Amino acid sequence: MTDSNPPQGLGEEEGPDLATRLSDMSPERLAEEVISVWEEVLRVEGELATARQRGRALEMELDARESSGSNRARVAELEEALRVADSRISQMEALLENERVRRADIEVGGERGRLVELQDENARLLRSEEEHVMLILDMEAQLERLVDEVENLRRGSSQ
Repeated sequence: MTDSNPPQGLGEEEGPDLATRLSDMSPERLAEEVISVWEEVLRVEGELATARQRGRALEMELDARESSGSNRARVAELEEALRVADSRISQMEALLENERVRRADIEVGGERGRLVELQDENARLLRSEEEHVMLILDMEAQLERLVDEVENLRRGSSQ
């Protein structure tokens, strides 16, 4: 633009002067001024669009930072929950192993107890068998004596 252009913002106040000045200009000069102002408007609009794009990019970056901050907090919460879960799993595994050992001890101890019980029963049965054998042998001896006496009585009565 040339020096003959009025300063921006003052054009409305100087309406009649502007119209007079424009009517005094040659059509070529007027076209040049319009083109110059038009190029200036396009340049300012381009700068405005660029500034808006930068603003939107900054807003998106700010949102991303804020959400990444909340994401970081969420990740930290999830990591803590994972540590707690891992700790609980370790505790449960230890409890499970303790229960397995306890049950194995009971089974082994139960088997030992059952073994001792069976050994005692076996000893008792062996003693009982021995007593029965002795009783049978004693009864056989008495039966033989009784048979001998019966035969002696038969012989004695037959004579």
